[in-house]
Amino acid sequence: MKVDLLKGKIGRTFFLLFISAIGSTIVQTVYSTVDMICVGHYVGAIGTSAISCMNPMWALIFAPGALTGVGGAVMSANRKGSGNHRAANEYFTVASSLCLVFSVIIMLALILFPSELLVFFGANDPEVLSLALEYTKYVAISSPTFTMCACLATYMRNDGEAIVPTVATVIGGVTNMVLDVLLVFDFGAGMGIGGAGLATAVGQAVAFIIILSYYFTKKCSLKLVKPTKTLRKLYRIFSLGFSAFALEMAFCVTTTVFNNIIVESLTYDHLAVYGTAATVAVFFYSLLNGAGTAMQPIAAQNYGAGSYRRVVSSLKVALVTATALAVFCFALVEIFPTTVLRIYMDVNDTILRDGPSIMRIYLIAMPFIGVTLVSSFYFQAVLKQWMCMTIALLRGLVLPILLALTLPKLFSIGAIWWCMPLTELITFLVTVVFLILNRRELRRAEAAEDATVEQAFA
Repeated sequence: MKVDLLKGKIGRTFFLLFISAIGSTIVQTVYSTVDMICVGHYVGAIGTSAISCMNPMWALIFAPGALTGVGGAVMSANRKGSGNHRAANEYFTVASSLCLVFSVIIMLALILFPSELLVFFGANDPEVLSLALEYTKYVAISSPTFTMCACLATYMRNDGEAIVPTVATVIGGVTNMVLDVLLVFDFGAGMGIGGAGLATAVGQAVAFIIILSYYFTKKCSLKLVKPTKTLRKLYRIFSLGFSAFALEMAFCVTTTVFNNIIVESLTYDHLAVYGTAATVAVFFYSLLNGAGTAMQPIAAQNYGAGSYRRVVSSLKVALVTATALAVFCFALVEIFPTTVLRIYMDVNDTILRDGPSIMRIYLIAMPFIGVTLVSSFYFQAVLKQWMCMTIALLRGLVLPILLALTLPKLFSIGAIWWCMPLTELITFLVTVVFLILNRRELRRAEAAEDATVEQAFA
């Protein structure tokens, strides 16, 4: 289903893209969530710990897709909005080619150095490392499909396609879940954690085939063309997409730091709880990112076309949607933390004692996160790279690591659970300031737009 980003009703256009975006942005979390649940119940907390050590690796796999998808698609949509379809296709060609190169490099790194990477990510215990390696060997081979899907799905939404990404995600996710049950547990193949990795690889391959097929249909307006001024286009793709890339890589670095601190000072049971909290948080973030992802192509094309009121309207709809979802997600965890833990794994006494309070603290800032995530997509759409970068670095790297290294020393090791809530609160305040500054700028642009219209009819 195609939508009109420049003339369609903002509410309807946003809703259709939002439904599609939830399906696409939830890809990563569907696989990691289902895998963690199956492994957590088949292997126990030690299996959940092994999956937790994979969290930084997921960020590493998806980062190039975010870089090329966001950076390239925003520029492509901006050029399409201004009527330059040739330039839009050139950005598509450069971004997708760059993503393919990155995906092959990452695959080779995962195949050649899996043990070194997993130990660095926190899998220091021999049993945890062995379990993580069983899972990783399948993910490594299939990693290019994850990276390319992140890029190509973003371009599909910017092309106005609202259905195919969702269909791909649903079919790939169902395939993964069915295979998880058949491959992991003893009444099936009994492969354990390795079966979860294989199920993930096959499920993503199915999703990738469906997404790729769209680009061979007549309704796809994106074409591979010979690009001009390639270095300039690479620079713009990097400058706009780097905030999305930095956020993914920062999650990789931050999760690695947290994993190692928890393993050194606490237990693998606590790492299992942290991994569960992080996985639940990422699942919630994917819903909120859906609002930002749906808003971004509308804002980008209309910003390129000079329709600033439609830009602001799309932002308002996205902020309201994301905030409502964030409050709902917050309430679920605050009210039912033990239930959430039981869904993800077979709990023991340590997890029952410490887990609920950790879950509540980790997600206590959830109501503020919707504004931050949507605003990041918005600043990319209106070409405010420095605002995107500031939010990404503060939220994903600087504040969490700074707080993780200082709070436990100033108070106790239990203070580490407060690092993410404080990070989100501070970043939210910075984001609000940026939104106010940008709104003032757009008001001036709207006034200039009104003056031009009045002169045309004078």
